Amino acid sequence: MTRRYSEEEAQRIFALVAERQRTASGVEGLSLAELEEAASAAGLDPGLVAVAAAELDSAPHPEKTLLGTPTEVVRSRVLDRPLDDDAWAAIVGAARREFGQPGMAGQIGRLREWTVISGGTKNGITTRLTVEPTERGARVTLSRSVRDTVFGLTLASGIQWAMAVVFGVMWMAGVDPELWVPAVLMAGIGTLMGAGVQIGARVWRRREGRRFDALLDRFELIALERPATATPAASEGRIDPALLDTDPPDPEPARDATRDRTR
Repeated sequence: MTRRYSEEEAQRIFALVAERQRTASGVEGLSLAELEEAASAAGLDPGLVAVAAAELDSAPHPEKTLLGTPTEVVRSRVLDRPLDDDAWAAIVGAARREFGQPGMAGQIGRLREWTVISGGTKNGITTRLTVEPTERGARVTLSRSVRDTVFGLTLASGIQWAMAVVFGVMWMAGVDPELWVPAVLMAGIGTLMGAGVQIGARVWRRREGRRFDALLDRFELIALERPATATPAASEGRIDPALLDTDPPDPEPARDATRDRTR
């Protein structure tokens, strides 16, 4: 009797085969065509693989947080056609106008990237635009991170609370009956700073998310635009007599208008 493998066993087998293939070829992951072929061999509809892959590509990226505070906004869009050099240059130009900074554009292999850091390299806001080729087009990703800013404000809030605890302990120990004042003051400042970071980061994430969606719409329109194909000239394809070895025929001599008519 032919053995039947369970779904879990099949996943383990496919994972083992993929790992051995990656080790042998040095290529990471599987292409869409390879996934469709594997699905067909497993008795699945290959057409559904492409649909599932498109849904996975368009799914929102997990955004990073710091102690529950949003620190990053990521938006991605999969285009159904590749981007040529002119389209990439137009997209970078639109990004520069949107963020008001030139940034730095580069390319590593087939991955294109444009990066700008606002507010200094140490505690600045990093904005990154990447274009990665896919099986049938390109994936455009916009991301912006304020991790350094959130970390600094969260640390300042924690310091305020730590000082409030120290003054509170000293007040309770009877060191100075007036130490409750700085303890309460620092606790209030720490609370306001922490709440401000939480609320401000969430408002920033929603605002930047809408901004990125609109900007990706603009990028998609740029990718869809193609220069009109020039219409060939009417004389295109004709042979120029000047390129021939034979001399062009002499023009027919003009008739003498004064010649007598034959009677």
